[in-house]
Amino acid sequence: MGDRLIAGRYRLEERIGAGGMGVVWRATDQDLGRVVALKRSQAGDSGQIRREARIGAGLHHPNVVTVFDAVIDGDDRWLVMEYLPSRSLADIIDAEGPLSPGKVAKIGVQLASALAAMHEKGMVHRDLKPGNVLVAEDGTAKLTDLGIAQWAEVTRTGGGLDVGTPGYVAPEMAEGQQAGAAADVFSLGATLFTAVEGTSVWGDASVGPFVQLRRATSYTLEPIRRAGPLASVLTELLRRKPAGRPDAVRAAELLSEVADVAAPPRSRRFRVTRRAVVIGAVAAALVLAGGLVYVTREPASVAAATTPMDSVGDPRTADPCSLVDPSVLKQFGTPSLDTADGTFNSCGVLLRMSPDDGDIVDVRLELTIPGSPMLEKPAPGHLSVRELPSDTEEKCQRAIPLPDGNQLWVHARHIQNWHAHLCDFVDPVAAHAAAVLNREPIKRRPTPFPAGTLGSLDACELGGRPAQAIVGAPVTPDPVFGNWECYWNHRDMEVTIRFEREWAPFEDDGRRVALGSREAFVEVSSEWKACQAEIPHRRFTGDGRAMIETVEIYVSDKAKQPQEMCPAAERLAGEIAPRLPPL
Repeated sequence: MGDRLIAGRYRLEERIGAGGMGVVWRATDQDLGRVVALKRSQAGDSGQIRREARIGAGLHHPNVVTVFDAVIDGDDRWLVMEYLPSRSLADIIDAEGPLSPGKVAKIGVQLASALAAMHEKGMVHRDLKPGNVLVAEDGTAKLTDLGIAQWAEVTRTGGGLDVGTPGYVAPEMAEGQQAGAAADVFSLGATLFTAVEGTSVWGDASVGPFVQLRRATSYTLEPIRRAGPLASVLTELLRRKPAGRPDAVRAAELLSEVADVAAPPRSRRFRVTRRAVVIGAVAAALVLAGGLVYVTREPASVAAATTPMDSVGDPRTADPCSLVDPSVLKQFGTPSLDTADGTFNSCGVLLRMSPDDGDIVDVRLELTIPGSPMLEKPAPGHLSVRELPSDTEEKCQRAIPLPDGNQLWVHARHIQNWHAHLCDFVDPVAAHAAAVLNREPIKRRPTPFPAGTLGSLDACELGGRPAQAIVGAPVTPDPVFGNWECYWNHRDMEVTIRFEREWAPFEDDGRRVALGSREAFVEVSSEWKACQAEIPHRRFTGDGRAMIETVEIYVSDKAKQPQEMCPAAERLAGEIAPRLPPL
């Protein structure tokens, strides 16, 4: 193809790579005597090329690859673009490994400037990632591949995979929300995170796109380890709530401070007052791990009796209830300790607000892995409570990062979904837990889980080969804290097995399925976007109430509707039921 003429004008010279929706060639414009890059649409993708040409024609910026023209040659549509001798940022990372924070920040300033220009024109890129960033030998960085970019007012989305790449997608986009400028800012942060850390914020690509999307929707980011002076800026760009992220112009300013280069001139449209900048800087200093620090360290006399680095110890014997004191809520109503409900890594307080039987707030404390970047592990005796973003004002979440890398998560809900000032109840419970942890490690459970209970089982072992058979590959399971929950992922499919405890009698609206001496209830779960099969296991008495343990099974495939996965969920339930201890 080296001597082929395109549209009678462009002579193809060398294939230089694939650019998103098409193959890219270096070519010579024989009319103007200049080297250009030509991108050919793949079968059925000419619409993407037309969109990229239209978006590119309306955007001229030194850090965006210029689009000159779009031409038709036979059945092919070609995009004529600026040729930049360069490598993609993805290729650089693959060849050289993680880059220095200063170098990454210099790249980031240029990309943020490009995004600011796009956003000022009402455009959103929607697929910013290392593969769409070209970096020349002199350090010039240019944003390319506008194939799925859109004018913001016409952008509509149907799911995370339609609006970018799972490893770099913003949480709101993974949940199917409308694309916006803030999503581009998050993807900028995710791209820079990969450049400095060597992996995606949602986990290495080897875990598969479905796991990355699950982590995006649950906001389970990888910790920041190598970023140094860039860490606080990444934390700002990677905030969960779109409204909490800086705009692209402010992002360029923050990055320029780390890179020690001049920030691009801001337009009047993005002008920010000095007061706002100062407030933002103070917030950035406080919000370093995805939340606002509102409980400071213990007094020096207390901190002197330092606790071990391993705050949790054996996850399966750690007692979360040792961190809960119901009396801290007695001013709000009648509190009682709840040791038997929910997951096996949790404990809670049921706060009765009034004589009405339904007027109860459930404040729950759970031992988990971190759900936001941990810039550094706190020192023993110096633990703080941090605010976590919530989707609505009706939710309240707090986290306590622990020296061993685990996290304590405190949250609340009204069991009838009535309006309540939930943070009034979460904050005292979280503050008490932090004070206990600053004095000593978590105590062990008073007694181990009896044999035959789900608490004594391992969800990864229980699922084993049956779960691998459902996903169609001998994949390694992905356990959650304590192994009371486990995931299996392969390509588009995911299987989850989770142990729960709930109030008896067991209530389920699903279709009943007989499993020998047991039974399961099968239904579509809109929350998990999967088909759920739930197996009641063992009845017991906890905190004076009748309770029941259940095995929850979820099967999903991002390429199929949840109801299509119900036969697989039912089949897996049939395989697991005989593996459970006898009743």
